[in-house]
Amino acid sequence: MAIKHLSLSVAVLVFLCGCSTMSQKEAFDSVNQLTIERGEKNLQWIKTPQEAARVDEQVHHLLSEPLTQENTLRIMLINNRALQQTYEKIGVAQSELVEAGLMRNPLLGYSIGRGNGTTTSTLSVEVAFLDLLWIPLRRELGGLALEEMMFSVGDTVLRSARDAKKSYSDAKIAEEKAALYRSILKSHEASFQLAVRQYTAGNLPKRDMLKIQESYERARIESITLSRENAVAREALNKILGLYGGQTHYIFSSEPLIRREPAVSESGLEKQAIMQRLDMRSAMKSVDYAAAQAGYSEKTRLLSELELSIESEKTTGEKRFNTFGIKLPIPIFDFGQARVSKSQAIYNQSVHRLYETAVNIRSEVREGYAHLRYTYDIAHSYDEVIVKSNQQILEETQLFYNGMLDGIYALLEDQRRYGEAKMEALDALGAYQKAQSDLEYTIGGKL
Repeated sequence: MAIKHLSLSVAVLVFLCGCSTMSQKEAFDSVNQLTIERGEKNLQWIKTPQEAARVDEQVHHLLSEPLTQENTLRIMLINNRALQQTYEKIGVAQSELVEAGLMRNPLLGYSIGRGNGTTTSTLSVEVAFLDLLWIPLRRELGGLALEEMMFSVGDTVLRSARDAKKSYSDAKIAEEKAALYRSILKSHEASFQLAVRQYTAGNLPKRDMLKIQESYERARIESITLSRENAVAREALNKILGLYGGQTHYIFSSEPLIRREPAVSESGLEKQAIMQRLDMRSAMKSVDYAAAQAGYSEKTRLLSELELSIESEKTTGEKRFNTFGIKLPIPIFDFGQARVSKSQAIYNQSVHRLYETAVNIRSEVREGYAHLRYTYDIAHSYDEVIVKSNQQILEETQLFYNGMLDGIYALLEDQRRYGEAKMEALDALGAYQKAQSDLEYTIGGKL
């Protein structure tokens, strides 16, 4: 009968411990919602081969068209395997939350002894009953840890989105620069071929011909260097998108990168960043967790374990003898002071980390905004002054050449200067695009 009563008690405990918790899907959906609110596309957590196959189909479809920045983000968010690893942290934290709500399993013991024609069998069960009191505290800790992890994963997603935007800008501009410089190289080549013919005809000193040859060779080296940089930038983009094999043969959209004057002012951006940044919210949850952990350590410092035991003994020829017992730890050597002190130190550490995070975020906002304004002004000057001035110079030189007032070398040189100005403008545009991506992440949302 004692065993039946024990089974009923265990069933009651199981019922009390079986309260519902947030599922992995619910946690991931919450992260997805956080990132959507900050301007990013839907996430996808690959957990089965069938889901992986569907992602491959989506990636193939997106790559069948010229690659835009928007589709770059879509591919990265569903196909980047570093992000997929990060999503699994949600599963780990959620599993730990479930585990925190469970009591330790009862210990079932059985022994049998024989002697002098007598057989004694003993059946025992031990239950860590005090676990039931600490389950709400442990569940609170597990819930805070899960929330902290959700914010941390969301922040990782936004960082990855920023990196994907910057990588797309680098790769697209590197390809455009390499293509643009090929036309400059043709101008150098034309100058060199003309110089060789003039030198052969005796109309150009050898020294001048060698100078033109050296200039052409330097231009050829520069073209090779740009092609190498293009390959490196493209592979950096391939890695962040998780592409390989035939997937890497995509072409970029011909749609140009846009330079728009920032429509925001520095005023209010620091406050927005503090409210919106997910790493800030993760740091705040870390403080809550440390505080709850310190409270848990304080409450359990003297009485962390209590075990109830039931033994049922049966000896041959005698009635069954049942024994009920309790086991309590006696705080003689360890009063839990070390655990309490450690948890308090961890709490203080998390508070200082939160303060440091807030200070750093504010600094990043000011720095990021200044960088965006400076890069915009530089890009504007290249587009509106330097490129247009070199274009007008080239047009004037063309008129002089047509009137035989300037030679072919002057025309070719001005063509090269115009092409180089356009390349410098591309670099400035790329710097502006990356500064914009950085600031959007820094303030925790779109500009």
